[in-house]
This record gives sequence, structure tokens and C-alpha cells, in this order.
Amino acid sequence: MNSDLPVPPPLPVAPPVRHRIIHHVVGTAWRTPLAIVWLVLTAWCTLGIGYAPDGPSAVTWSMGAACALACVALAAGPLPRFARGRAVRWMGLAVLWGAVVTWFWFVPAPAQADWQPDVQDTATFAVNGDEVTVSGIRNFRYRSSDTDCEEVWVERTYDLSQLRTVDLFFSFWGPQRICHNFVSFGFECADGTMTYLAASIEARKRVGQQYSAVGGLFRQYTLIYVWADERDVVRVRTNFRGETVHRYRIECTQENARILFERYALHSIDVARTPCWYNAITQSCGVDILRTAFGQRIPLFPSPRLLLNGTWEQQ
Repeated sequence: MNSDLPVPPPLPVAPPVRHRIIHHVVGTAWRTPLAIVWLVLTAWCTLGIGYAPDGPSAVTWSMGAACALACVALAAGPLPRFARGRAVRWMGLAVLWGAVVTWFWFVPAPAQADWQPDVQDTATFAVNGDEVTVSGIRNFRYRSSDTDCEEVWVERTYDLSQLRTVDLFFSFWGPQRICHNFVSFGFECADGTMTYLAASIEARKRVGQQYSAVGGLFRQYTLIYVWADERDVVRVRTNFRGETVHRYRIECTQENARILFERYALHSIDVARTPCWYNAITQSCGVDILRTAFGQRIPLFPSPRLLLNGTWEQQ
């Protein structure tokens, strides 16, 4: 036998099963948070581009799809040798995400647009002592639907010393945990009767737009304070939109009722002067009542208790 034949190297010994399991668990646990970050940011950027502030279209959705494909390629696709490292891939993703977020964040809310008739005007206020004259009060005369109506905008003068009541309304259109909230201020007239002025924080839609819960997260609408005769905002919901409306009287002193009215008026003026975007989570009818009217600080990520405004009446 020839003793000069090469000796084959020893076969690699597989690590114990226990070690392999630990390695797999640790590796998966390390990758899972990054995978969640990648998934959330990629989905957000795709939808943010698709729901462009100027309105979604085939072009914007094509650009959103291209962004998603770029994120997939940077995360797991074939790249040139110099760009295959994990750090380089994440750096590329960070640049792409950062560019989309920066563009999205700095798009200004429009002050002028082809607004739908029910949100066409913004209210103005003129104060003379206890009297405040409100112009741009919506008082539509609805006939067969919420779009078949006589568009009437009026000017009225109210005596803040005669402010007697504040009501909080819950308007349900389907789900019982989410609703539209608005308030109404009751003033006593000289003849002893009451007149009611409602203030409703809404999404200001352009002609042709329909409200979308997803679109409400991506700057499709601006925010508006609609001041209207109470019969307008209640009747259009109960009689023509098929919504269920609940009313609750807020127990407060006349002084606090006046403070609440003044806060609403000031924030309404601010929004009219400096338009801002509507957001279904952070800047909407429910959250803005707590923030602007009651002075409650809203965290960056509100709790479900705050977001599910349909449950407020149970608390």
C-alpha cells in the first residue's frame, strides 16, 4: 500500500442540536424587530406616495409601487458586490425612507381649492364687548339628500353673557366605537327662547373627493371648523345620511362655557389663517376637541381610549 496517499481532512462535526436551536432563536429574534421596521416604513412610504396630497392617481400609485420594489431590492435583492453588506443596505433604505418622509412632512396644506359646498366658507368673528358677530354660519336647507339643498350662509350676533348651555354630540354612521363628535352652544334670546350654534371639526374635502379612513391618514384633506346652525349639522346626519345622533349636556359654569366658546373661536381663526392637514389619528374631530377645546395634551401615539371616541359616552 502506498503510504504517500493524501489523508482526507476530517469531516466537520455538526454542532449539537441544542446549539443550533439557540443560534436560530437568537438570529430570528434579532431579525424580527428589523423586519417589522422594514415592513411598517415600506408600507407607509408606499401609501404616502400613492395617496399624494394632490390626490391619488395611476401615476402616484405607480411611484408608490416603485418605492416598494426599491425597498425590497435594498433589503434582499441582488446588488453590486460593494453594496451587499448589511450596513450599506440599511443605509440605502434609510436614505429612501428619509426622502419620502421629508417630502411628505413639508407639503403645505392648501388655503385655496375647489372645496365642496358644505365646507366652502370659513367663519370669521367680530367681538364688541360681550357680543360676538359670527359670519359664515352654515344654514343649509336640505331637500332630498345631503347634496340636494339650498346653500345658505348667514351672519348672526350672539351675546356671550347669555350663553347658557354646551352640548356634546356623538354621530354614529356604522361602527359603535368610532363616531363624529361636535359641540353646540346654546344662547338665550331676549324673548326667552334658545338659539344654538354648532361647531364641528371636519375634514375639508375638495369637489369629487370621498372620505376615506386610510386617506385620512395621508394628507388627503385639510382641517376645518364648520360653524353652523345646530339644526343643519344634526338634521343632515339623522334625516339624510342615516346616522344615529346622541346628545349629552355638559355640566359646566357659564364662565367655563364662555372659555370653551372662545377657545373654539380662536382655534377656528388659527386654522383658517394657517391651514393644516386633517389626520384621522392625530388631528380629527375627536382628538381636536380634547386638544383645542379642553386643553388636554395629546401624546404622539394616542391611546385607544382617546382614538375610540364612540366609547367616550360610556366613560
